[in-house]
Amino acid sequence: MNVKMKVKKIAGTIATGLALVQWLIFLPTATIAKSGKPASDSDPQYVLSYSADVSKILWVLENKIEDQQLLERTKDKLLTMDRRQIRLIASLSDRVASERNTTGSDIAFLLMTALIALI
Repeated sequence: MNVKMKVKKIAGTIATGLALVQWLIFLPTATIAKSGKPASDSDPQYVLSYSADVSKILWVLENKIEDQQLLERTKDKLLTMDRRQIRLIASLSDRVASERNTTGSDIAFLLMTALIALI
């Protein structure tokens, strides 16, 4: 396979991934006003799950980012994100952690950084 075909295939994979991420971010979700139920932020299972997701994300970022100042700003940004956004980034961090130095893990890390920067 020549270089142009490889570049087209990677570009198509990245474009598909970005489209999927945008779709997941902008999916309509139920709010308190819509459902009439309060949010379950104080549920112990929710807190434990949220904390585990943030830990996964931070572990990946600490292994990939060498600039401490950038790492601190990223941590501050993570604390402003809601549960759904954290869960999405955590699922990408699982991919980065499990595959290490593959094209798929590089794309997942690229998507993680884009989400953190854009959200």
